[in-house]
Amino acid sequence: MSGLSRRVKAPIKAFAISCAVAALVCSAPASAADMQSERLVYNIMVGGLHIGNTMIGLNQTEAGYTTEMKVTAGGLAKWVRDFRSEMKGEGRFGEGAGKPLPAVYSRQWSNGEIAGDLTMTFDAGTREAAVQERYFNPETDKDIAYDQLPWNDPGEKPRPLPPAKMRTDVLDPMAAFIAARGQLMAQGLAGGKAKIFRVPIYDGRRRYDIVGRAEAARDVEIGGVERSVIPVIAKLEPVYGFGRKSQERMQESEGKFMFSNDARFIPLQLVVSNEFLSGVMNLTADCSVNAAPCDTFGQKTE
Repeated sequence: MSGLSRRVKAPIKAFAISCAVAALVCSAPASAADMQSERLVYNIMVGGLHIGNTMIGLNQTEAGYTTEMKVTAGGLAKWVRDFRSEMKGEGRFGEGAGKPLPAVYSRQWSNGEIAGDLTMTFDAGTREAAVQERYFNPETDKDIAYDQLPWNDPGEKPRPLPPAKMRTDVLDPMAAFIAARGQLMAQGLAGGKAKIFRVPIYDGRRRYDIVGRAEAARDVEIGGVERSVIPVIAKLEPVYGFGRKSQERMQESEGKFMFSNDARFIPLQLVVSNEFLSGVMNLTADCSVNAAPCDTFGQKTE
């Protein structure tokens, strides 16, 4: 893998997580709405360069939810590496502020030469998460060992999975952000003191928390249009399974979301920054108004 493709792929992976945050924090808790259905498209810019696009989908009722997120490389990143990723989740709601209880979460991705396939299931009784994951060559279907992945240090071995207690009563990355927004909505977003949230996440290898706060509504200009927004500041706190460098990078990163100050409360813009990258994700299509950008998302003609 060339140095350039390493530099391009890293922002894409970072923004894949960020897109998940933006996509799924926007979901309303079941106690707040009988149903919410959203399909939204965003572009991803890093250092002023267009590197990708993401589409998110959510269907939620009082009984349960399904979620979907697709990420494709674009611009310079697509020229270097045809990266694609898709995440899906589904589950039901427990008692109290629409608390999500995930049943299954899956993640597939490919950069043309290497692909990954992960499935996480949750025991209905114990709520312990179990994971199956595989890396392989998408052309030959031949397995690739973890220590052969080009972005790892030579001889690096996968860290042991978190102990069972760290994989119990946790949420996958999709359900986690439904829970985060549910906590904010349960506190009420209008007026009063700052609203905060904390949610435990397990992504199949690592345990971390997403923590954040909502600020007072304000007017900002986004894409040349003045909008009333509610800013939400979020950070990821590492708990288990991180190397020193990745832990430091995560602790230094911060996401600032600008949510529409209306009943839908959808993310209009996300800004992510750390020592290594500064990027922006902007809403480019609301498919409740025009379905075409979602219907054609990821096609070679886009």
